Amino acid sequence: MTKRALGLIEVKGYLGAVVAADAAVKAANVSLLNIETVKAGLNTVQLVGDVSAVKAAVDAAVDAVHDKPYYLASHVIPRLDDQTYILFKAKRNEAKEVEVVEEENTLVEIPQPLDDVRPPQETVELTETAILEIPPVVEEEAVIVQEERGVPKFSREELEKLKVVKLRSIAYREKDIDLSKKEIKFANKHLLIEALMKITRKE
Repeated sequence: MTKRALGLIEVKGYLGAVVAADAAVKAANVSLLNIETVKAGLNTVQLVGDVSAVKAAVDAAVDAVHDKPYYLASHVIPRLDDQTYILFKAKRNEAKEVEVVEEENTLVEIPQPLDDVRPPQETVELTETAILEIPPVVEEEAVIVQEERGVPKFSREELEKLKVVKLRSIAYREKDIDLSKKEIKFANKHLLIEALMKITRKE
């Protein structure tokens, strides 16, 4: 566990824990260990990852819930010792097993209603049309829209689909962005998207 950190966020209620965890994992490259119920109504969100990533994730989570009544406290333990990590390892493995079971359950095929069945020829035509509408583009290239007829350079909807690492890569290439390279390095997803969208409004 060299150069790994543990981030802890205490909130009241499960809703607050989910909001904090979601904001944290979206903001930086961290892993969600567990949402542990300490006692009735009190939950602790546990995050692990690189020191800088965990700090950024915890800051983002606090920004999302600090003004809410369910936020209590947060803390980051840098360079977590292996002996301390053992306390959380078993719970992390249990969480992974639950994820696998949930993913398998989502693959259940839902039968199509009989009254929805269409003639074979019509079904083939609709399928071909749907395939033609999907352009063969790379994930990052899909964000960049051709600047013709006043179309914005970036689409907020496509930017929201990208991870923070990909957004930083795009931001580094933009000369007109309002953020310095250092600010880009530590910016969360929301800040990066807003900075890229400002470029659109200037053009």
